[in-house]
Amino acid sequence: MNLPGKSSLKVLTKLKKLTGRYFDPYPFVHSNKGNGCYFYDLDGNKFLDFSSQIASNPLGYNNLELKQVIKKYSNIQPIKYAGQDFAVEEHLKLLEELSSITPKNLNAAFLINSGAEAVENAIKICMRKNEKAKFGIAFNKSFHGRTLGALSLTNSKQLYKKNYFQIPNKILTYSEKALEELENILKHNSSEEIAFIILEPIQGEGGYNIAPKEMINGLRKITLKNKIPFISDEVQTGMGRSGKWWCIENFNIIPDVMSAAKALQVGATISNRDMFPEPGAISSTWGGGHKLDLALGCKTIEIIKKKKLLNNINKQGKYLRKRLQELNFNNVRGIGLLNAFTLKNQKLRDDLVIECLKNNLVLLGCGYESIRLIPPYIIKEKEIDEACEIIEKSYRKINKKGFKHQGEICNYMNCIKNIT
Repeated sequence: MNLPGKSSLKVLTKLKKLTGRYFDPYPFVHSNKGNGCYFYDLDGNKFLDFSSQIASNPLGYNNLELKQVIKKYSNIQPIKYAGQDFAVEEHLKLLEELSSITPKNLNAAFLINSGAEAVENAIKICMRKNEKAKFGIAFNKSFHGRTLGALSLTNSKQLYKKNYFQIPNKILTYSEKALEELENILKHNSSEEIAFIILEPIQGEGGYNIAPKEMINGLRKITLKNKIPFISDEVQTGMGRSGKWWCIENFNIIPDVMSAAKALQVGATISNRDMFPEPGAISSTWGGGHKLDLALGCKTIEIIKKKKLLNNINKQGKYLRKRLQELNFNNVRGIGLLNAFTLKNQKLRDDLVIECLKNNLVLLGCGYESIRLIPPYIIKEKEIDEACEIIEKSYRKINKKGFKHQGEICNYMNCIKNIT
């Protein structure tokens, strides 16, 4: 298969000329066609999607119930309201559904446009709660978003932060060493000076690294003892992808604040109502006002419940890891449908993602040598088998002496290193 095809290439070429940054997407353009875990591009090529639009498309393509929601809103104008000032019923409905799947003490949420904004507001409510706070604490290899506050706490690639101002923060190692490092910080700083600790239970763009249980449980004990707000960044890991509604629940931890987005279809900062500041301290024109996205988020939660998809996520996640282990890849790891494996170097990783794409399988890189596999929640064993057969076939090909990719696809696949 030659990628991009003629129709996709025409669109991509124009996009590169008009976009405000160097635009380097995957070498195809989506059509409106697709079903379940498969989609078609403008040239009629069929792909098996193990990227789920970077975890933001949990139910696959052309889900009938979601299409009915879209149809319901097709003749409504405006579709977006200034939701923080002018209420819509969908705002309440999503908050009610969200509260049904969050820990009891996290009984309120602020709805926003994106994951980065959800993190920003998690940061802000913690800072506002403690007037003596001077800095926050994050982890190495973390990714929390592209807005300046969230970006200050992002450490997966320095390219993302170059020449940007940062809010004050300190960095812990994403291992058991973090406990000693945090205790050392507390020896030299009052706990009141620490605005928050923010952590991804499984690091996403940074490499699909799973937090050690000893570390995460130890951190929670320290934060509770010292009254330091603990933020679980669930933008990619939340909304069921780990086999529980929130990935942090796999560690038997309840945080003070959570950020959510992607699979939820809107951003959300979730916490106890007492954590939120006075009206006006946080706001957004369209936060809680995009009727269609709110309705789709609400329906997504309903479908996951009704179809008991958390069970399927756990079952298929175990099967996927078993199949990857049978292929003898290094460091096969994951929880639920958050899975990854590691290759010997970055070039081999990139070559495998490209070759799989040429064989109709969409994967994502993470870190520098790893590949993440995050299919829709509706995935079946036969689709996992198909994906693993493509991976095995592609891996054998790229390992041949003198192998080199050729064609127009080579002008596009730098996106593997940059997409998050």
